[in-house]
Amino acid sequence: MDSAFSLPTLLVIVPAAGGLIALSMLTRRAAAVTSLVTFALQAALLVTALVKLDDFAARFGTTASPSCDVSSSASGSRFVLAQCSDWFPQWGIQYHVVLGYGSLALVALVTLVTAGAAAFAWWADRERPAPMHGLLWITAACLSGLFVARDLVLFYVFFELMLVPLLLLVGVWGGTQRIRATMTMFIYTLLGSLPMLVGVIAVGVAANDVIAGDPDRWAGTSTFSLPALSSMAGSGALDLSSWVLVAFLLAFAIKAPLLPFHGWLPLAYRQAPAEVTAVLSGLVSKAAFFGMLVVVLPLFPSQLAGGWGTALTWLALVSLIYGSLAAFRQPDPRGVVAYSSLAQMGLIFLGLSAFTGIGSAQATAGAYLQTINHGLVSAAAFLLVGIVELRTGEATFARMGGLATGRARLASIGMLLTLIMLAVPGASTFAGELLILGGVFRGDVSGPLVASIGSLAVVLAAMYALRLIAGIAFSDRDSTSSDAATATERFGGDLGWRELLIVGPALAALVALSVWPNLLHRAMNQPPVAISRPGDPLVAASSSSTSSDTAETPSAEDAS
Repeated sequence: MDSAFSLPTLLVIVPAAGGLIALSMLTRRAAAVTSLVTFALQAALLVTALVKLDDFAARFGTTASPSCDVSSSASGSRFVLAQCSDWFPQWGIQYHVVLGYGSLALVALVTLVTAGAAAFAWWADRERPAPMHGLLWITAACLSGLFVARDLVLFYVFFELMLVPLLLLVGVWGGTQRIRATMTMFIYTLLGSLPMLVGVIAVGVAANDVIAGDPDRWAGTSTFSLPALSSMAGSGALDLSSWVLVAFLLAFAIKAPLLPFHGWLPLAYRQAPAEVTAVLSGLVSKAAFFGMLVVVLPLFPSQLAGGWGTALTWLALVSLIYGSLAAFRQPDPRGVVAYSSLAQMGLIFLGLSAFTGIGSAQATAGAYLQTINHGLVSAAAFLLVGIVELRTGEATFARMGGLATGRARLASIGMLLTLIMLAVPGASTFAGELLILGGVFRGDVSGPLVASIGSLAVVLAAMYALRLIAGIAFSDRDSTSSDAATATERFGGDLGWRELLIVGPALAALVALSVWPNLLHRAMNQPPVAISRPGDPLVAASSSSTSSDTAETPSAEDAS
């Protein structure tokens, strides 16, 4: 298999190469052109990948997952959807990447949000524009690599590598407390990274013992292959200790973040430039979701079916409620969007925690849809807030207000974003929330109680979403003050084509998903790694490393 024509590899190489080239540019215009070319090439690869995936689905079925054994024959051209190459064969480590519908949608999200962030950096005329553009695309390359990785060590490498450009982006271009924010991010991430590394090693040791104990059954199996590890866990051959689960949960809870591991979030989201905050909230937190989907759920079925699944459920529920209440109390737009992200990640993890019961596949599908929704909503919100901050020179509600007067485009975009955040019927966020809460409700005996408490998020989301739009766009109690009047004057006219270019693509994607949420139906029904759910009659346990979850979940279109 020629790696030069491996689509998942190319989706990592293109943004990495674009980022490195942008780093060497000398002018703002050259850096912007490099970003534009990188985006165009990545978009072309994504379209090609979609065509190849549709061809694969026509040959093998919509629930089949590409693998190194069959993707080449299914591609119909020199492009392939999977690649397996020995990396460190003596340790059972492979360069194993696969591009399925689920990974494709996440890589598309990365590409769209990164392009919006790069456009914002160009519009804001940042100092040292070339390094900023370069680091943004290098971050995108790390995230794309993580979403196509199917080797646990490779996943860990990308999971940690993305931190390097992010720390530089916050530390160099951040606000007055950027060094403190950078150090806080680094310390929190380190607290999750080291236990996770130990967990990765423990998984490898346990898998090696399984292979050595039954060499006939596991002949040719890579020690760290996530599909193989899932098959071992589903068959009961791989029985990992609970502390290994805790090591992974800690890393993902910090990255998401969830309560009480969110200490880095308020400072980092306020001090980072708006375009970097859009990447942090819209993309980096999704690495935690994907880690849960390909590592925690497939490898720890017995632990999650017991007390650990219940603990994760209540942790997610508390994060959802606390984040919503905290968002409503924030004095600034960034604070509202930051804590709303905490709440939404709590909702997503709530869907993932519904591991057993008849509604578990539905809740997982809803969590996937809501992950895409939140990535687009939070990125668009932070970019719009950044535009307001730069044009007014203010960062708090007390010094804003009434900006919608005479500015139809700003008011329309603000209201559209608010309605989607509110998850009104017809919005893609409504479909995601309904699938999650419906799946949780159909879960174990505590499902109705958990779903009832979680449904409070709808009311609480209305509180903070309306506070956000009212504080920025419409008159409030401070809008007649001299500060607010000055801020309104400094804002100038309505949004121009450059500002629309920054936030428009993400909003257009949200509208498309709201009109037709079944755009993601195949991605929602094709887990990147097969998941075995004890006691779930809708989902069959995997018995081979190349099989995929064959359960059909309710349609998102039906939910909306």
